[in-house]
Amino acid sequence: MRGYAVMAAILMAIAFVMRELYEDLPNAMLQSVMCLIRDTIHISLLFSWVVSVQRRLVNRNVRRLMLMVGCLLLFWLIDKIVKWDFTGSVTHPLVRYLWYGFYVGMLFVPTLGAFIINYLGKPEDYSHPKKLNYLLIPPTIMLIAVFTNDLHQKVFVFYNGFINFDLEYSYDWFYYIVMGYFIIMGFYFVVMMLLKSRVPGSRKLQRMPIAIMVFAALFWIGYSMRLYNCDLTVMDCLIIVLLLESAIQSGLLPSNTRYQEVFDSTTVPVQIVDRDYQPHYVSGGALPISEEQMRRAAEGTVDLGDTLLSSASIRGGHVMWQDDITRLNDLRTRLRDTQEQLGEENTLLQAELELKETKAKADEQNRLYDRIASEVESQLIKADELLRRIEKEPGNNRDLIAKLCVIGSYIKRRGNLLLLGEENGIIQTRELEYCIRESMDNLNLAGVFTALSSKCDGGLAMRSIVAAYDFYEELVERLLDDMTAMMVNLTCAEGAVRMNIQMGCREEIAQQVLEGIELPFGSFRYELMEEDVVIDLTIREGGDA
Repeated sequence: MRGYAVMAAILMAIAFVMRELYEDLPNAMLQSVMCLIRDTIHISLLFSWVVSVQRRLVNRNVRRLMLMVGCLLLFWLIDKIVKWDFTGSVTHPLVRYLWYGFYVGMLFVPTLGAFIINYLGKPEDYSHPKKLNYLLIPPTIMLIAVFTNDLHQKVFVFYNGFINFDLEYSYDWFYYIVMGYFIIMGFYFVVMMLLKSRVPGSRKLQRMPIAIMVFAALFWIGYSMRLYNCDLTVMDCLIIVLLLESAIQSGLLPSNTRYQEVFDSTTVPVQIVDRDYQPHYVSGGALPISEEQMRRAAEGTVDLGDTLLSSASIRGGHVMWQDDITRLNDLRTRLRDTQEQLGEENTLLQAELELKETKAKADEQNRLYDRIASEVESQLIKADELLRRIEKEPGNNRDLIAKLCVIGSYIKRRGNLLLLGEENGIIQTRELEYCIRESMDNLNLAGVFTALSSKCDGGLAMRSIVAAYDFYEELVERLLDDMTAMMVNLTCAEGAVRMNIQMGCREEIAQQVLEGIELPFGSFRYELMEEDVVIDLTIREGGDA
């Protein structure tokens, strides 16, 4: 991709030099040849980019909209070439309307950008609502006003009638409305693209669309004030292409390029095979699998012992990936042993009490065990129910085991917090970070993308740490079935716990799901955004919000 960019930059530089030298050439034939070469470079580069969009973009609807944008840019560029390079300064009305035709692309390209934004985060079979088509009304009205400028001259004012119209004119108020719409819709495209994107990637690359849009706004303002002269159409097309291409390169618009680099660097055991199940891309962590296993995986998940082989159809073949369930199998074994041990717990505790040297020590230990059991009673019940379901459904228990891991980590960590705070009621705040990190590690087993940013130092009262952890666990358990992503920013400083939680789900989150969450002290607020929710929690040392 870098090589293509360098080649395109060189060709654009050649075209620019030809434009600057054009008027200094004494030979008309040489001028025509240079003009033809320059126009060929511009059209070829733009056409090549449109073809690459058809090949690279993944989402069918977004790809269709991007192709429409590319066609509008090609029309804009060809219209400009016909107007300036084939008709010159001819004052025929048709030439004037070729000039007006520039605004077809200027008005409808950013409008189509708003349609593209609407498709982000939607499934591939999503179709935009009919009411979104109303967005086409404002640019249509503006385009009609431009094409009827000869009647009212509210866009361009011609000093001497239509003689030398392309040299002796000025802008009227409606021109600034058109340019304002162009710039505002461009900024809307960039800002909404960044806000709606959930793709983790380079911050530097994600700033590229903003930098390009700022440069574009400054360029258009300077050109409107006639601070410089240049090929405005080529510059506009270049800026729009750079803006859309930066969105593709930064990952804001998903594309299917650079496969080899991904497979070389990833540790995920995955491979892409053709329709005959012959591998084409294989990651380093992928274990050898037979063609027969691949064919079985195309019909459903195949259990290979400590791995699960899954498959999904793609254009031209299949993608195969392997999920390592060694830890899950070990955990299931340990949980089964734990279940047996829990059944004998009363007998073992009685035997232990008889061996204790003093009744006080035995009573204290019994009190601690009872407190832990009572405070995690609901989670123990859930864990027991999940274990029963796992035994009844041995062939379809991956999700159940993942949920069990999440609840099991809470039970373990919750009891650990009580033990740590039993002596003086103070717990190091980093223990809260360990609790949440272990929970998020288990969420990964359930297919949830997680990220944790933490800054914890010093100690806090046990009730503050426990309240924050209980709140986090209740939130996770309520949304676990639909959760797809979770990001937590945890700060423990100055006698307070502050937690920012961002969660994404497969379906829209109902209001009542969050209304029932209780917090013994402190405060929290949340904001629902369809499938996403953002929650801010604050617990101070004194117990006040």
